[in-house]
Amino acid sequence: MGGKPFRFCAVCYTMASWYLADQQVRATEIPAPGPAPSHPAVPAAPALSGTAPPARLLVVEDDDAVREALRVMLTRRGYEVLVEGTGRDGLRSSCLRRPDLVLLDVMLPDFDGMQLLRRLRTVSDVPVIFLTARSDPIDVVVGLESGADDYITKPCESRELDARIRRVLYRYRAAEGRRGGIFDDGLLRLDSEQCRAWAAGLPLSLSVAEFRVLDRLVRRAGTVQHFATLLEAGWDVSDPGAQGRVKFAVSRLRGKLDATPVGGGSIVSVRGIGYLYRSPAAPPLPAARPPSTPGAYGHAHALRNL
Repeated sequence: MGGKPFRFCAVCYTMASWYLADQQVRATEIPAPGPAPSHPAVPAAPALSGTAPPARLLVVEDDDAVREALRVMLTRRGYEVLVEGTGRDGLRSSCLRRPDLVLLDVMLPDFDGMQLLRRLRTVSDVPVIFLTARSDPIDVVVGLESGADDYITKPCESRELDARIRRVLYRYRAAEGRRGGIFDDGLLRLDSEQCRAWAAGLPLSLSVAEFRVLDRLVRRAGTVQHFATLLEAGWDVSDPGAQGRVKFAVSRLRGKLDATPVGGGSIVSVRGIGYLYRSPAAPPLPAARPPSTPGAYGHAHALRNL
């Protein structure tokens, strides 16, 4: 090339860096993408539903080159992409940054992806796709049985990865849609369209914000809802300093539920994280769980020790 360094275009860089990383080439030895592509750019993916914001993906991958290749490729496909390089950081981002889907490597430097997924499933129902070089059928079975929504071996073609992501997101959002409208577990009834609630057949007098917080908790019963998630659900704001709104609303909800068979204790505190709803009809937690401090749920202990 006349002594001039060869530079990849952005599209080729994505594919080449992924391949070279799989061949154990160091990230520092992979050329950076050039300023202008030599062939048509990949068009951005259309929004998944009307004018909805792009889906937020979290990539948990310890290899710098693979992580960057995924970030570039998925961003070009129209996603908002977050990246983490360790299982510890991946778990925290999964809980605090509320991605729509997690792409998770199995082989991570601190603990493996399957262990991370088992921990994550105790506090979140976010969709997870394993994206890993481990292709043994046993690994695939274990990964899916651990709670993954899909299992992909790498390297894989970008269009296939995009299609699988969209399929999982579509399935998850369709399930979310089916949860809308009326919720009724025989004891607590919620009408999301009218913001009305009943406990044991008797109406509950709730403000709109109180209803929205309760609705979020109840429809994800048994899963910890972070303060930020409840703040966004109740008031459509994301100010980290406004946790007091959530605490006040939950205090009022507990007081109102105490006068019903549901009971205020059905909303359980997770110290420093948020709250979860545990239906009175749900079976008690196994005694083997780590003991929690009064008013806190056992999962808080696990998260604080990360």
